[in-house]
Amino acid sequence: MTTSNSFNPPTVTITVAGMVTWTNNAGIDHNVTFNQATGAPANVPSFSTGSASRSFPTAGTFAYQCTLHAGMNGAVVVQ
Repeated sequence: MTTSNSFNPPTVTITVAGMVTWTNNAGIDHNVTFNQATGAPANVPSFSTGSASRSFPTAGTFAYQCTLHAGMNGAVVVQ
């Protein structure tokens, strides 16, 4: 779900217990760092290629960012 220095799409909506996968084929380090919130999954450490998935067992909106690139933000809405 990364395209150069943006998450694509920036916001996704899933159902409770759903999973989101971030894929990075850019060859540039990115991470997924969630804002502290009850039910937020573990952060995804920096990776330059490949993918990482997280499940979301709790309803809510979980904002995240790549802490390596200013303005690279996203959110997972769990319904």
